[in-house]
Amino acid sequence: MKFQLDDNDYISLEIVRKAKMKHIYLRVTPDGVVVSTNRRTRLTDIEAFVFSKSAWLRKHLKVQEQRKEKQLLITGNKVYFQGKAFVLECIEKENIKKPTLEFIENKFIIDMPKETSQEALQLLFNNFYKSKAIELINPMVEEWSSKMNLHPKNIGFRKARRRWGSCSSQNALSFNYYLMKLPLSVIEYVVVHELAHIKEKNHSKDFWAVVEEFLPNYKELVKELREFESLI
Repeated sequence: MKFQLDDNDYISLEIVRKAKMKHIYLRVTPDGVVVSTNRRTRLTDIEAFVFSKSAWLRKHLKVQEQRKEKQLLITGNKVYFQGKAFVLECIEKENIKKPTLEFIENKFIIDMPKETSQEALQLLFNNFYKSKAIELINPMVEEWSSKMNLHPKNIGFRKARRRWGSCSSQNALSFNYYLMKLPLSVIEYVVVHELAHIKEKNHSKDFWAVVEEFLPNYKELVKELREFESLI
């Protein structure tokens, strides 16, 4: 729904209702503002709460907008790969029909026709990250499966908004290929995390005991993962 902060300022507001929630919670995402609350909270109370947080919202919406600008695929902006930020150079050329991507001497270089869309450039990077993820993560899963004696039914790769990996009830693993933006040690943690779900399906003490058995420093890796989530 659209919510009016003031006479000239409207925001996109998503309301998520969960039965056990006692209060109203607010967060800013790349797609807008999300309010989480229980099923009994009146819409007027939600609107009053959001309005009371107007100053906080404007601040964090501005941060989100600045983040989006930094993530534009334009010359001079940086692109993350395996935990490091590399400069992007986009070169317009007249005699080519579609953009191409190369990673040369610690720089991403895109040759492209004029007026190439951001969507087309993003597709280039999606394909790059997916191919690198398959190349790196498949043998990593195989190695850790042997160490942990936990073997997935199959492995898939996809782009996800909020999840780095998942394990289905049938022990099929799925990995977000944007993992390739993260350091290798963090990617390894996600692999071990999802393999541990083959044995323990929830995040119980037993689950974390499995993770800790093979990665005693997993808490440090989780912290590093959260820090990178604020960057990429």
